Amino acid sequence: MGAFAGVDLHKRVSQMAVLWEQQGREPSQLRFGNDVKTVDGILGQLPARSHIAVEAMGSWWWFVEKARSLGHEVCLSHPKQTKAIASARLKSDKVDALMLARLLKADLLPTVWIPTEKQRQVRELLTHRARVVRQRTAVINELEALYAKRNIDFEMTGRRGRPIISGAQELSGYGASIVGRNVELLKVLNEQIRDLDQELDRVAKEEPQATRLMSIPGVGPLTAVAVCSSVGDITRFGDAKKLASYFGLVPRVRQSAEHERRGHITKEGNRMVRSLLVEAALGNIRCSKDLTRKHYMGVLKRRGKKIARVAAARKLLAAMFHMMKDQIDYKEYVTRNSAQ
Repeated sequence: MGAFAGVDLHKRVSQMAVLWEQQGREPSQLRFGNDVKTVDGILGQLPARSHIAVEAMGSWWWFVEKARSLGHEVCLSHPKQTKAIASARLKSDKVDALMLARLLKADLLPTVWIPTEKQRQVRELLTHRARVVRQRTAVINELEALYAKRNIDFEMTGRRGRPIISGAQELSGYGASIVGRNVELLKVLNEQIRDLDQELDRVAKEEPQATRLMSIPGVGPLTAVAVCSSVGDITRFGDAKKLASYFGLVPRVRQSAEHERRGHITKEGNRMVRSLLVEAALGNIRCSKDLTRKHYMGVLKRRGKKIARVAAARKLLAAMFHMMKDQIDYKEYVTRNSAQ
């Protein structure tokens, strides 16, 4: 069966606690550098097919792949839930590693899904695109502020292509040169975003589930790929409500005895995907008159615009769940729902 190990992974060093199969043998504690040769040696000392728990954090990729390549079984612990189960007064790397190993051995460790290598690469590409878009937004905001300080009307055309700004010659001081540099920077950023969108479009066409999702009016390659790479195997979710909870689109519930209070949405999960779902839902509402629009208009009259947008995103995500689960396109999904 192998040993049970918990790893407190850091950027340059890691701490491993090992619970051995032999009765009466004390747990081992190992602290080691994260260079490939050292990690190979440490993991090679473990019995074959050992179980290793690693806390999910930014740089777990390489360690998980290395441990798996040596034949070990690896799982990622859910940081928030693990902390709630095993809070301790003493906080140290040794304590954390040992706690992970003990929870893993007792089958009490809250775990998170490990995406495939392809899914991780696509998610990395999506994150990079979002970062480039934020940079473009920051540049445009700086340009608007530059003109606002001088009380000059700001006019910009082609902000997503080759931007042209009128009135730069009217700026005092270094304003005109700053505008020139920012315009050149925008050209570069727009070109990068265009290239990234082309690559994501290619990824979407190669992924059957993404192709199905793009049959929904208002859902493009970006949203389809983001949802598919975050969901992975749709059978992980028992129903549409669990999928909505995964993306943080369900309200918080506080219950005591007979009293139940529902608050704002939890906002758990991937913030970027959640935003894309809201944008896609609004696009769907504008270009079609199907189930999502009817649901949105009903909630809009009762609860207002903000809550209606979230409700529409949740409705859209429910449609995506059934489409992915039943492997049908949007037209077939609407037909089935209309017949019920």
